[in-house]
Amino acid sequence: MTPNDSSADETRFDRYPVSRRQFVRLSAATAGALTVSGNAVAAPPATKLTDLYEFITEHVEADFAIPTLVELSSSGGFDDLRDLGHDLETTTTPTTAAYTTLEPGEVAAVVDLDTVTQLQYSPGSNPFWRLGYYPDGVFPAVEDSVDFIDFEQFVDGIGRLESRHSDRLRYYSIGDSPGHYNLFLDEPGPQNLWTVEVTNDIGDEAAFAEKEKVLFPLAVHGDERSGAEAGTRFIERLIDGREPETEALLDDIVLVFLYPNPDGWVSRDPRYRVDLNDDGTPESNSFKRVTGTGVDPNRQYPTVGWADAGYYPAEPNGSDLVDDDPGIDADVPAEYTETVPDALDIVEFLRGYENLRLGTDLHGKFWSTAFMDGLIVNDQYDTDEFHDLYEWNRRTQDRLEAALADRLDAAQDRFAALNDEYYENGSAFLPEPEETYTYGTILDTIDYTTTGTLISWMSHPEDQGGLGIQMMSHEMGWDNRVLDRIEYRPWLVDLQVTGYTEVIRETAAHAVRDVTATIETGDATTAYVDTEALTRTSASLSFGDASRQTRTTRVTAGNKPESATVDVPSTAEGLSLTVRPESGFVRAKLRAPDGRVVRNVNPMAGDPSDPSRTIEWSVMSPAGGAWTIDLKTIGGADETSVMIDSATLLGSEETYDAPDPKEVLGYRQREYSVTPLAYFPDYAEYVADVHDRGGNNGNGRKRGKGPKRGKGPNGNRGRGNITEEMVGLGVADIANGALFRGNSDNLAVENLVVTHDEGRSNADYVAALDAFVANGGNLALTDRGAALLGAMSNDRAAGLSPDDVTEIEMVSGALSERVNEHPLLADTRPIQRELWKAPPVGHPIGTAPMTVVDSAAFEAAGGTIAGYSSNDQSSAGQYVSAGSLTDGDDTGIHVIGGLLPPAEQSSLHPFGMLEYTATFLGHTMLTNALGYQQVRSVDGEPVLRFGDLQ
Repeated sequence: MTPNDSSADETRFDRYPVSRRQFVRLSAATAGALTVSGNAVAAPPATKLTDLYEFITEHVEADFAIPTLVELSSSGGFDDLRDLGHDLETTTTPTTAAYTTLEPGEVAAVVDLDTVTQLQYSPGSNPFWRLGYYPDGVFPAVEDSVDFIDFEQFVDGIGRLESRHSDRLRYYSIGDSPGHYNLFLDEPGPQNLWTVEVTNDIGDEAAFAEKEKVLFPLAVHGDERSGAEAGTRFIERLIDGREPETEALLDDIVLVFLYPNPDGWVSRDPRYRVDLNDDGTPESNSFKRVTGTGVDPNRQYPTVGWADAGYYPAEPNGSDLVDDDPGIDADVPAEYTETVPDALDIVEFLRGYENLRLGTDLHGKFWSTAFMDGLIVNDQYDTDEFHDLYEWNRRTQDRLEAALADRLDAAQDRFAALNDEYYENGSAFLPEPEETYTYGTILDTIDYTTTGTLISWMSHPEDQGGLGIQMMSHEMGWDNRVLDRIEYRPWLVDLQVTGYTEVIRETAAHAVRDVTATIETGDATTAYVDTEALTRTSASLSFGDASRQTRTTRVTAGNKPESATVDVPSTAEGLSLTVRPESGFVRAKLRAPDGRVVRNVNPMAGDPSDPSRTIEWSVMSPAGGAWTIDLKTIGGADETSVMIDSATLLGSEETYDAPDPKEVLGYRQREYSVTPLAYFPDYAEYVADVHDRGGNNGNGRKRGKGPKRGKGPNGNRGRGNITEEMVGLGVADIANGALFRGNSDNLAVENLVVTHDEGRSNADYVAALDAFVANGGNLALTDRGAALLGAMSNDRAAGLSPDDVTEIEMVSGALSERVNEHPLLADTRPIQRELWKAPPVGHPIGTAPMTVVDSAAFEAAGGTIAGYSSNDQSSAGQYVSAGSLTDGDDTGIHVIGGLLPPAEQSSLHPFGMLEYTATFLGHTMLTNALGYQQVRSVDGEPVLRFGDLQ
């Protein structure tokens, strides 16, 4: 971690050499680019133009508005420029100059003015930053800005802030981006990855190490600008003394602002070759989601669980997953140092911090019924961690309502007018925001799930390669590129900056809270059915020869359907596809070789929470042959360029358990031993009645101190120390009467949880379950445990047969539809649908198993339904995934069709597995099924309990 100095530029090309393949590609692109611009006008006299400004005028379209700093010999030049029809920002300090925008055809007339001495290219929010003049601050408030903050302006401005406040701020480069080719300099153009740290006495390294760190990645997708706009301005406000609430915390915390995608930021600059049109010319420059190598920077991290074969998970420890040397290890495969040098540097850098507490990745989105979303990431959470996350979000919601609700109401006409503008330009209809903020899992909020994301990697345990930090992602509405270029609209950017300023304030405030939870049982006890059959270990795996085949195809989609095909060999183990329209939205269908439609995405169908431009599909064991992607623009758009990235996971004819990650991705398999039943001893740690653990559960643990979870060397939690309130019993134990006291009908436990169908064919075991229910026991069946409904004959389950229970696959384990008044859903919020998260336990997206019951049969048996699940619209309402077969006292049988599935080992998962991924919805539903109550405390004081949670 070396502070910024001039040596960074001297070494970066040596660190990340351009491959021969890249050099050939970039050279061809440059040849086309330097002859671009059929609309270009005759160049004006160059004597008053800087070399860069002259280059810009020659390499943009005729209607491109060039941000221009006009230096003048006298203030009389202001009137000369106005006489030409230009609106101006003016200054006479430190020299006489004006800021305006000029189209190439307007430059000559300006150059001809006698009062004009020089024209400079001056992008950014501050019109006079190239003069070192900051009348409205280094990064002016939104209403005083002329455009989005520019990357070069940001670097210059942060450097100036550091020079003024070196006791509280430092910034430095932690590595390099892949870079776009710099057409002006005629050389590769990697950019520095900048980090800004803010705290009191920042030079006291011992104190710095002890303080808890709060991370803010900003604009990991380059066309989602609100995080960088808000975070950069917040830094200046904080160190200038205009954020007293947060400033008061700087003795205890460090705020870390990370700028992870400079390529997507600078791609708006005409100096850089971004993408090529079909005719080989550069397309119009704009903020970009992707980096210079064309990959999504938020999919390239070494997350635990299923790894998409089309991604480049950046593990700086290299092929052996062991940190052999400082920096990026020598055994990192070359394709990673070439394709994702940025992610490698970020992972290596962030692992160097001590005492990570929490953070949020500030994103943008197109729209939803909420202006802002809070996303709970894909991780394994215990009871404390759930309550910590949801208390943080509850308080964030209060802040945002106070700051934005009235302003959003007042802006409805502006949103409607913007809708009209987008629709006239051939984009989609965007609903005006109906609420300020909502929160839930990624699936709950934006209707899809992911693997390989920055935030999930950050949250995963340290001993499995992550940071062990409590992470969120926030999504800002109307902050994405719908058309080719994002216009700077001060009224909209101000709403976005206001929103993210409140998120930053609340995140910093939450870092010093201690949120804990207990579970009150009323002295009831619970058993779960233990079995080694759910344990999954890396040692048991056999690997076979495997490889991946990747391809990127560009298709121009229009009002009429256009198709692309991917040829899949018969030995394929998996197929992953990413569909990325450059602008607007497309409807996409994936058809198997036999013509069946196996995936169908229409962003405008129904009322999705957030239509996504990027579509991600995965298919396990695809049939050999030509797979077809049908594309059609929607919302009136005439056409758009669509990039299709495909990755085919290839196997062999031999029989084996899983593809060898060393052969496919270049990383050996991380060792692990996991079982979803680890959830129960974890749950028992928070049971308060008998042992009275109190506000901190007796473990003396403050969040953010040391490893996130106490796991063994292979990531597996010990099975000892199980309390009397949560007892593991084997199938044989239950068959031999363990649910009863002696030979009586008196129950030994009040509750029993069964998560699997081991023992289904054991008549004594099933009879014991029947007797348990018949004698007043409360039985919770989750996952494949629901299959026991067809085997049991007690009064509750007697009406159900084995044929009434089936297993379906979903994007992730979720309720497609909720019945909110059902007791199982008490203390949950309507947005919560996801019960468990698939990728971190090895299930590819789209293959999450849920055990469901025929709804007609369930109701005929006297059941009440809490939720339905389906894998397609045709089966909506057909299957029950949550419900109860009980008497009036809520005792009997409860079904939750997905909560704690065992890890799926047949997928590619080089970085190991989590043990379980139950969501707060699933956790609360099981707690409700047991008749227990959760109590949340903040700094030792109870704040919420049953009936008022979340």
